[in-house]
Amino acid sequence: MNFLHQFLSACFGFNKQQRNGLLVLCLIIIILFIVRMSLTVFIKPAPLLMADFSHIQFKENLISAADSSNEKTKTAGALFVFNPNTVSKEQLILLGFKEKAANTFINYRNKGAQFHKKEDLKKVYGISEKLYNSLSPYIFIESANENKKQQDKTENKTEIKNTKPEINIIELNSADSISLLSLKGIGPGFTKRILKYRNSLGGFYSVNQLSEVYGMDDALFQSIKNNVSVNAGNITKLNINNENFKELNKHPYLGYENVKAIFNYRRKNGSIYSMAQLKEIIIDEEVIKKLTPYLSLE
Repeated sequence: MNFLHQFLSACFGFNKQQRNGLLVLCLIIIILFIVRMSLTVFIKPAPLLMADFSHIQFKENLISAADSSNEKTKTAGALFVFNPNTVSKEQLILLGFKEKAANTFINYRNKGAQFHKKEDLKKVYGISEKLYNSLSPYIFIESANENKKQQDKTENKTEIKNTKPEINIIELNSADSISLLSLKGIGPGFTKRILKYRNSLGGFYSVNQLSEVYGMDDALFQSIKNNVSVNAGNITKLNINNENFKELNKHPYLGYENVKAIFNYRRKNGSIYSMAQLKEIIIDEEVIKKLTPYLSLE
């Protein structure tokens, strides 16, 4: 017990100086507590003034809404109801069109195309399925009766006779890029592909060959086929007895295996002078049919 008493005295005992300091600290704490409690009794807070800020809040809401509206208007792709038969290029760009696609759209319409239903927009080159789906709910096309009334008013004012517009027919084997661009739905990309395919073939012998151009779907082909023609006399013939392997292999209707078979035959038997000989080399009748207008067996 004596040892425990000594241990506690050594750890927790206070000398005279420490006891005096502790007493002073306790007195300071008590004084501060009394002062704090007295403040609520002797000092009363000033009454709060409640101001009406409802009008300020309302103005802030209006400003916020206006800023949001302006931000949406400035952003390309802001959607609004539009009539594809009257919409302008600037409005098309606001609707999400790229400038090139907007120009194609306006050119397509300027050539006499009319939109009678929403799905007609898919005929315009450059309108993706994603863009069409986003615009579909906002497309407004006037009914046939309203269109007729508007047309009658325009005709009465301008005194335009009801005559059928002249169709400009383009000959594919002599057409340049400018002529091809005048076809509705044909932009610079398609023009380049048509000319490249024409050169690799040696010319077109049928309008239907346009459907073989890369990217040419049936809707676009049907829309332009009546505006084009073909002069088969402008075809460049292909002499399979004189051309080298590389040149023959460039032709779209001759695959590598057929060219290889032709050269093997020429090496063993000499030149090819008849279609009967060629049919022994190229078994596919469809290929022979396509090649016939281009072949020279001299």
